[in-house]
Amino acid sequence: MALFLDLDNTLLPSKAAYEFAIGECAKDWKERKLGGDFFSLYESARKKVKNQLIGHSSNRLRLLCFKLMMDAFKKHPVENQKTNSSESKSTNDFQTKDIADVLWMEERYHFHFLSYLNAEAKKEIYQTKLFPKLVALSNKVPVFLTTNETLRTQLLKVSSFLPEQFRFTLITSEEVGFEKPTIKFFSYVLEVSGENSEDCILLGDNWEDDVLGANRHGIASIHIPNMWGEGDVKEYPSDTPAPIWTAPSTVAALEFAELWFLKRQK
Repeated sequence: MALFLDLDNTLLPSKAAYEFAIGECAKDWKERKLGGDFFSLYESARKKVKNQLIGHSSNRLRLLCFKLMMDAFKKHPVENQKTNSSESKSTNDFQTKDIADVLWMEERYHFHFLSYLNAEAKKEIYQTKLFPKLVALSNKVPVFLTTNETLRTQLLKVSSFLPEQFRFTLITSEEVGFEKPTIKFFSYVLEVSGENSEDCILLGDNWEDDVLGANRHGIASIHIPNMWGEGDVKEYPSDTPAPIWTAPSTVAALEFAELWFLKRQK
């Protein structure tokens, strides 16, 4: 038996951390006087990266976004910026000195993101409800964190947020070479776990990537739309290869998974 857990927005509040980090990066961009409107430059760069690298873990790298932002601003500087012809080329081209700004922005993004997670992890709701349940389950069944991300990024997140006593195996799409919900990703996860699909259950927030991706392999799954909602775990009516449940919170889903494992042991 094995427990497969999504990481972002299932175990840690990545969406809120991301929004906080981008907001703070906008301040950093302005403070460093890099020019242009940060948010419009970022959204344009993010869209380009996503479209260019569909299905590739690198599409999540902020470093690529910041590099493209600098490229875009250099090519299309502020309209009222006045330069003579000799200055124009050096102003509009990416230069060696610009590399420091790109790397600095990436560093600031991770600093803000991880600072948010570190602060969240100290809150009572995590310390008394989520973390104890995770640690207890990880001592009973093998736990695999299955994520669409780069390895370095996820290592930083986990080390900044989850408790030291939590036992797990981390599997990222960067390592696999394919993202969820591809067949190759879940085939790899099952191979690493050494378990039969019917003896595994997955918890995740993304319906397509987590729930349906696992379900196509006959892996039972629990959909968690909200980390801290209220209500009961309910079975989702479907004719899929394996059962699907919806849970109001991550803690409720973990408690349900624990009972599911106990029933399968009998």
